[in-house]
Amino acid sequence: MPYPTGPLTGKEIRKVARATITTLAEEGLDACLFGSAACAIYGMENREPNDIDVVVLTDQDPEEIKDLLISNNDKFFLVPSRNPQNTYQVLWFTLPSPRFESRTCKVDILIPGLLSIPNIPTRRLEYIDPFHDIPVVPLLALLLLKLRGWTDHLIDSRAHMRNKVEEDEEDIDEMLHLAVEEYGVNLRTEKWMPRWFVREARERVRQYVETWPDSADRWSELGFSVE
Repeated sequence: MPYPTGPLTGKEIRKVARATITTLAEEGLDACLFGSAACAIYGMENREPNDIDVVVLTDQDPEEIKDLLISNNDKFFLVPSRNPQNTYQVLWFTLPSPRFESRTCKVDILIPGLLSIPNIPTRRLEYIDPFHDIPVVPLLALLLLKLRGWTDHLIDSRAHMRNKVEEDEEDIDEMLHLAVEEYGVNLRTEKWMPRWFVREARERVRQYVETWPDSADRWSELGFSVE
């Protein structure tokens, strides 16, 4: 299993994001950055991403998309999952290194419908200065999907997944601040989001506020009822 020889830098993460999105675009597929790497583009500073998540706006099988990437860019390669029960392979990207050691970055490929990801109209993708060449998931949707991750990790039977809860909460706290104080988004500005997605999010927001009552005012400013 390949690993970087040290923490990936923000510059390296963005290089992988650009390569992935550009290669997909050359094959006629729209895509955007998701997860902690997208949070960092918006300004989240509490941790550095160690891989990238890319949402490809298609119904094509993610395994086919991985094959497409490795066929069109020799920096991409596949390795078997560490879990022998998994049938999928893991996509990695080789980064240039001034030394002889290999530096690599894992690339997760997702499509709408997985992990409650909604179908995002391309006109609603965001481009945040100074990284105007990297499309990212709209901020409020990104925050609500981060909330989905938090609820999933709370009930996961695997200890290493439950251990992510504190990290999720730190991310959500900072992203809430950015959404309200820096970007001014709310449910009224994001009417493109499907009703089912907002309905699911309302339940998760209530659960989060029960755990963290001090967050209630910010959720309210985003348009969620927290009573």
